[in-house]
Amino acid sequence: MGLHIMLEKDSRLSHQSKRSNQSAVSKWLFTTGMVTHSIAICLLCYLSSGQLVNTTGALLYHMGMPWTDAVVVTSMLGFIYLVLILLWAFSRNGVLRTWLNVSSLTGFSIFMAWIIGALA
Repeated sequence: MGLHIMLEKDSRLSHQSKRSNQSAVSKWLFTTGMVTHSIAICLLCYLSSGQLVNTTGALLYHMGMPWTDAVVVTSMLGFIYLVLILLWAFSRNGVLRTWLNVSSLTGFSIFMAWIIGALA
């Protein structure tokens, strides 16, 4: 099973994926869990990127850039934000650390977008 590459070498989950005597149900549960984890992290990264785009656009507008230019610049920056956040999220060593870091970044970006929106 090739999913053990995404995990730490000595983690409990990677040892479970290397066992040859696992039942089909446990292999299915492991695979489903990893796919669910990946999809959820991608969605959190997308939400975080979107909020960073909102924050950046509002900041650029308040610093004197015309609204249309701020929208165009932040739209292009959104793609860069998303790629960087995804690369950062999936480079974490542990699953728990990944969830903690991505959830913290998402919460911070939502908070900053709320603060910037309140100041507008």
